[in-house]
Amino acid sequence: MANEYLQTLADDEKSALTALLKRIIDEDRYPLSPRIGRLRGILAKLEGLKTAPLPPFRHYAPPRAKAAQRRGSRG
Repeated sequence: MANEYLQTLADDEKSALTALLKRIIDEDRYPLSPRIGRLRGILAKLEGLKTAPLPPFRHYAPPRAKAAQRRGSRG
């Protein structure tokens, strides 16, 4: 069903729609929201991919200061 709709679009229309979706996804404030997930799925169909990749996870390290120093203990 979706392929029928995509086939009726001209190449320049597909590229314009793809560029618009990429811009919306990249500039969105909440990249993991259901709305953006849905748009990623649509973009994947337009680009012919199976799934759209998620953004990489960030690694957060604990602070380097000792707990005693943060509490202000006198040792």
